[in-house]
Amino acid sequence: MGLVKRGNVWWMNLIFQGQRIRRSTGTANRALADSIMAKVKVQLIEGQYFDRLEEKTRTFDELMDRFEREHLVKLASQQICQVFVKRFRASFGGRTLAEITPRLIVDYKSTRYAAGVQAASINRELSCLRKAFNLAKREWEWCRENPVSRVSLEKGANKRDRWLTEDEEARLLSACPSWLRDLVVFALHTGMRLGEILSLTWSAVDLVRRTAHGAVESYRDGAPHREGQGAPPENMSRVSKSGWHTSRSQPSATGLTACHGQGWDRGLSFP
Repeated sequence: MGLVKRGNVWWMNLIFQGQRIRRSTGTANRALADSIMAKVKVQLIEGQYFDRLEEKTRTFDELMDRFEREHLVKLASQQICQVFVKRFRASFGGRTLAEITPRLIVDYKSTRYAAGVQAASINRELSCLRKAFNLAKREWEWCRENPVSRVSLEKGANKRDRWLTEDEEARLLSACPSWLRDLVVFALHTGMRLGEILSLTWSAVDLVRRTAHGAVESYRDGAPHREGQGAPPENMSRVSKSGWHTSRSQPSATGLTACHGQGWDRGLSFP
């Protein structure tokens, strides 16, 4: 047992805890081969060798498959995260986890910037990728390091509050197909996220009082949704993540009444 020369290259032939390890040192130099084998023995003793082996055999596509199957299905933001995953596969697919380095992720950021993507959007994508690698590291034990944790988030994130003029709102609604218009009207008057709207059930809706209530989500930085931060400027409608209640004095109930009766068996307001 030890080093065996095959052709011009030295190979390691070791047995550790009943498991045989055969691996090329990649060198014809005996002294260098001895050093490589000594390093592998240290890794075996410290329990690092097989961890390294795992991340060199697990692929990024396997990571995304399991991430979608076990984690994304639980999220209200599943649809947008699946869009992120599709982009990740296009950029990192075909590689092992060991080959995904911080430099590759920085290159991904640069590509997204060049495509005109805003800082906040890039940060959301990186947060999704960081979560996938955290699961692989902490729970699935597929890798030892999270390369995304060594990449900084972008500064100058988009403002959360956005105001539309009545003209902008009219043009937005005129561009919406009929099946989407009610949902957009409801979003304009409440500031709710898409996932919150699609998961809204009739048990949380009061058609008489024209109100809806439900669990309040938090932002990714931990700050909760807020109630309105004051009345909007004249002739402007609020489009924000600031709360569930309309900032207009006469909210429209169109989004609630138009879908009444549809999908009632599933309890959804917007089936």
